[in-house]
Order: sequence, then C-alpha cells, then structure tokens
Amino acid sequence: MTIRHGVLDPTDWRRVLVLAPHPDDETLATAGLIQRALAAGAEVRVVFVTDGEDNPWPQRVLERRWRLGAPERAHWGERRRAETLAALACLGVSASSAVFLHFPDRRLTSLLLSGGAAVVAALAAELTAWRPTLVVAPATVDQHPDHNALGVLLRLAIDRMVAIQRRFTELAYVVHGNAPALATLQLHLGAAERARKRTAVLCHGSQLVLSRRRFLSHAWATEQFFDPATPSPSHRVRAAGFAAGTLSLRLAPPRSLAATLPATLDVLTEDDPDCIVRCRSSRVRPWQHEVELPLDRLPARLLVKCERQHLFFDDAGWRELHLGEEAAAFQSRLSPGRAARVAHPATV
Repeated sequence: MTIRHGVLDPTDWRRVLVLAPHPDDETLATAGLIQRALAAGAEVRVVFVTDGEDNPWPQRVLERRWRLGAPERAHWGERRRAETLAALACLGVSASSAVFLHFPDRRLTSLLLSGGAAVVAALAAELTAWRPTLVVAPATVDQHPDHNALGVLLRLAIDRMVAIQRRFTELAYVVHGNAPALATLQLHLGAAERARKRTAVLCHGSQLVLSRRRFLSHAWATEQFFDPATPSPSHRVRAAGFAAGTLSLRLAPPRSLAATLPATLDVLTEDDPDCIVRCRSSRVRPWQHEVELPLDRLPARLLVKCERQHLFFDDAGWRELHLGEEAAAFQSRLSPGRAARVAHPATV
C-alpha cells in the first residue's frame, strides 16, 4: 500500500483497474476516482464480473411483466451494459476500456463456495494482462453477497499470480451497508466532478425506477476507499486456532435480538502450493461460542462468513483470519485445558 497521509503515490495512477460486480457499481463507488485518474493521465480499465441481469423487480415494473425467463434476463443484461457504457462515456472512459466477463448475477457466492475456479482464472488473467498499478474492488465487508464474494475471489486470483505481478496498490469500496470507520483514502470531489458523477448515475435508468433517491445519494462530495483487509466489527467470528488436525473458531454472541437465529458458517480454506480451495458449511446456534472443524493441514489462507438466514443482504460479509499469529491473545480466551493443545492460534 503506497498511501501516506490519505494521498496516493503519483505512480499508482498510471494504470487503474476497477472491478465491478454489476453495471452501476463502478459509477456509484468510483466515478470520482475514475475522473481523478484520467485527469492524472492514467489509463483506466473497468471489468464487470456480471451483467446485472437477475434484477427482477425493476424489470417487472418497467416491462410490465411478471414472468421472467432466460431471454428476458438476457435482454435486461443488454440494457444494463448499454447504460453503464453511457455512464462511463460521461466520465471519459471509452467502451473499449470496459470488459464484461458475463458470470451469472446473484451467483458469485455460489461460485465461490464451489471453488470459484472460472472466476478466479478470469480475474487473474485480467490482472496479468493489464498490469495495473492500482486495483479498486468491492470490500469483503460489503453486505451484498455478490460484492463481498468478489472481494474474496480477487484475493484468490492474486494468490495465483507470481510475486512480481502483484506489485500494485489495492483499495476497497463499500456500496451496500456501513463502511469501516477509518478510510484509507478519501477523495473530495469538486463541483465539476460531482456534477459529472451525477450525470453518470442518471444513465442507469433501469435502476432509478425503484432506487432513484438511493442512487443519487451516491453523488456525494466525498468517495471513501478502504484497506481490503479491514474486517467488519460486527463479524461473529472473532478468532481462530489450529492444532492436531482441528480448526477452532471463537464466536461472539449476536448483537441484537434479530440475530438470535441459527446462522450458517462458511469456512473457506486455500492450501499451498497448489492453491486448492475448499469450502465447508455448518449450522451455528445463536449463542454458540465455539466451532471445531477437522482440517488435515494448516491452510495458507482462511476466510469465514457467518450469516443468519435473511432475504438477500448479509450482516457482515467475509473475514480473513491469519493462522499462526498472536498465539497468546488467542490462548487467553480458551480454557486452560483447551489452550494447552492449541499450537497455531490467530486473532484479528
């Protein structure tokens, strides 16, 4: 990270890569940053992971149809791609600088839980080919499942790159939910930048039909960006340890009565040297304080998600835990008998 005192190093502006889960996220979260990058002489590339085609309620309202099959969703995806290209043109980005990967909308979490191989390979290929100096992507704490899943998929893609290709600065943005308290970078937009951002937002007509006020609220005077490693303070998984083939996860109690429902715990591990991704899910009781899972080896990367049942949005997204660090802090939370057998603990 080459950000000091809230200012990007000038070299970071040379080649900017923005990752967007859906057409519109690049406008809502990074329209000001894109303008600032272009003003600094940067080349900008925007990669859209899905076409936003599974967006049924605005489509039903605008098209006055209830049943939406594959042809109707494909048509909606075409519309959203056209809208986002118009928005990018308002910001000074040409259509040739936009890439659409066409992964299924609202399915990025499912793809991640099944290993995410195709998405990870596509992201790694984009990073390798574009050679960015700055990568801007959704935060893993964003409450939209597609957003936080893309944040994790990016981490896995970076793991597959050789060290010399990883030399870029990373920033994360939040569109849905509460952003972390401390921003790594704040861009204060001038009047002209803010006006262009508002014009770009208005290009997303399909989304304005039900969310006009929310969308226009993003044309604020400041854009905030965060360290991708910043966890959500409300995440239920607080610490982890590994010993004798067992992964131990310490859970915080739910913070509200609404959260006193069983939750699903997803645990994603990645093993060196083959970067094999494994995922397992289990049910967690509302007041459960600890979960133990068998693991045959110490994972190179460990990410967890613990969410109660909900209609769509998450509570806290994904959190990465670094096994092997701060042993004393983790052991102090365990009973004496259990602490004695935890060999590789971690806290975040």
